[in-house]
Amino acid sequence: MKFVELSSSEFEKASNNFPGSSFYQSYAWTKIKELTGWKHYFVGVLRDNKLVAISLIIGKKVYFDKYLYYAPRGVLLDYNDTELLSFFTKEIKKFLIKKKGVVLKIDPFIEYQKHDNYGNVIGDFCNRQVIDNLIKLGYKHHGFTTGYTDEIQLRWSYYLDINRSIEDIKKGMDQRCRRCIRKYEKYPLELVILGNDDDISDFKEVMQSTANRQNHFDRSLEYYKNLNNLLGDRSLLTIIYLDRNKYLKECTGDKLYDIVMNDKRKKIPISAGVFIFDKDKLNYVYGGTYKEYMPLMAQYKMQMEMIKLAMKRGLPIYDFGGISGNFTPGSENYGVYEFKRGFGGKVLEYIGDFDLILDRFGYYIYDIGYKLYRNTKKVIAKILKR
Repeated sequence: MKFVELSSSEFEKASNNFPGSSFYQSYAWTKIKELTGWKHYFVGVLRDNKLVAISLIIGKKVYFDKYLYYAPRGVLLDYNDTELLSFFTKEIKKFLIKKKGVVLKIDPFIEYQKHDNYGNVIGDFCNRQVIDNLIKLGYKHHGFTTGYTDEIQLRWSYYLDINRSIEDIKKGMDQRCRRCIRKYEKYPLELVILGNDDDISDFKEVMQSTANRQNHFDRSLEYYKNLNNLLGDRSLLTIIYLDRNKYLKECTGDKLYDIVMNDKRKKIPISAGVFIFDKDKLNYVYGGTYKEYMPLMAQYKMQMEMIKLAMKRGLPIYDFGGISGNFTPGSENYGVYEFKRGFGGKVLEYIGDFDLILDRFGYYIYDIGYKLYRNTKKVIAKILKR
């Protein structure tokens, strides 16, 4: 076997042939990350002149001349091929140590256990062996985590099989979801997909309002612009508007009537979302809704319109994105899971994230600094919420 560095075109040509390939493992994603100071490499392993492992590796300086490296939702290879996994690990360590790396983080799209829509484990499937293979090679597993964080990808997601008719999909929804769909149909709501040159300030305001309410940081306006422009047709920034004049004419007596009356905009932004296409699914990546306008159920219209779009493109999966993994009613962020569960579908649990330590002392320094940074962010977010 041979470890190789790849050109962007070589990487792009090969990446879609690997299970687990996603927009995170794409040349376009490097353009997004470059704008926030991340450099990148494309690497692979050849066996009999055939690529059997590839990965985008991005890196950012964490202190002095030391770098954190990350394979976003990678590495793309067969994790049960222990010979290949061992060879890649040995070679990537040598490669990144030369690049002054402290750690390589990985969080592959590998399912851990199968769950029903209530989070209950179903069947005997378990990828514990993959975790054990990584640990034996020196990777540090961060455990079977739950909850939300801005720093790493979520370990839990929620998805819907859309390789069927819209009628069948609606049959799988719960009563509350179907009721909310019927409700939004009463209102003059319109889905707008924002073009590259469109003003996205309304979009940003919805997202910022949601972030403030949920006590986390939002991405910058520039980040969303870059997402819309640099990912091309692969990404969609969407917003649901309420036609104020139609609402005031047609919805007299509605409980939001006074609020809409006092909002003088002709088109009132209600809900916003970011969606990104992969070869086999449409991903709901970020989203938000103004709290005062939630009774309009625009968030349900957003999901239904995008499910229909994914179906129109012949995709088999609609990924609602992250959930906390805590299925106890009343727990923090339970409402996000409950909303997504209403559409039917199933819970998806990944194996989690791992650190391959490249410089033990450097990693110790980085770990202390990272924990301090994370705790400081939490304190600032709580202060800003007051």
